[in-house]
Amino acid sequence: MSGSGQRVGAPETGGGVLQMPRPPRRRRLRGWIAAGIGVLMVAALLAVLYLTPLLSVRTITISGTRLADEAKVQALLKDYVGMPLARVTSDGVREALSSEPAISDIRLGLDSPSGLNVTVLEHREVAVMAAGERFVLVGDNGAKLKTLSKRTDRKLPLVKLDAKDPDGRIFDTVVHALAQLPAAVLGQLETAEASSVDTVTFSLGGGRTVVWGDASEGELKAKVLAAMLKDKNLKDKVIDVSTPRTPLSK
Repeated sequence: MSGSGQRVGAPETGGGVLQMPRPPRRRRLRGWIAAGIGVLMVAALLAVLYLTPLLSVRTITISGTRLADEAKVQALLKDYVGMPLARVTSDGVREALSSEPAISDIRLGLDSPSGLNVTVLEHREVAVMAAGERFVLVGDNGAKLKTLSKRTDRKLPLVKLDAKDPDGRIFDTVVHALAQLPAAVLGQLETAEASSVDTVTFSLGGGRTVVWGDASEGELKAKVLAAMLKDKNLKDKVIDVSTPRTPLSK
């Protein structure tokens, strides 16, 4: 037996007290308790966001309306007042405003902790069309955006169809062609006419005519036409961009 008197075996701590490992069952129990508390906290947060009026819409501000009636837009969104902000979605607001033909899209934002800001994006105006004794404003989507009291309310071409159009294909072709044109060119047109989907023409001031043709290569036709109209030396009465890679004038 050694004369040192030291024990051999279990290590000692600094205080001389032996530390026993915690039972695995107790460690698991504490982990489960912590996880349960975390789940309850998340559930409580979701309840505040989705179910309580603490973070709900109290005011709705509309901006960007020029063609759409702002009062009507407010009325269409009245069900959103009192709704928790977390439940407000862009798709839902778009659906609520789908009956307004002038509205192309929307953007949502917050202008206060309980204020919803709806920015309206409207369709582009491309033409005017007779409707009885009045005129309607036609958008790039072919929809009638607004009723005008007189033709001169907008400096846009007047759509004229020289044939029956039961399925609307001729009208759609004319609108599609106009939608390709920049504002500077649209403002120079007096009428947009067609007797079929292949015979779209525009009339300019001074008796000049643009032959557009069908719906193909609309973007290229628009670029070619804009360039030709900028040419001050071009005095011809007919500008033909129906084959835009080889345009003609005469």
